[in-house]
Amino acid sequence: MQPELDVMEKEITALWAEALGLDSVAVDDDFFDLGGSSITAIRLLPEIAERFGVEPSIGVIFDHPTAREMAVALADLGAKVAG
Repeated sequence: MQPELDVMEKEITALWAEALGLDSVAVDDDFFDLGGSSITAIRLLPEIAERFGVEPSIGVIFDHPTAREMAVALADLGAKVAG
């Protein structure tokens, strides 16, 4: 695992936990199984764009519903983590 992907996964799980009102989210938890919806996903897009410097489509969340999968997909789009 690339260190940057690990950081991205942690940031994604933190975003999801906050959006879904959960204490924590694991990297392999499915966003929709946790209670996420298309509305929640749409609300997360600006947060993802701000944190990672990319503007993913809503399809990224539907096609990559775990933080592990999403981190790879965002990296493929050129996402970067701060620091």
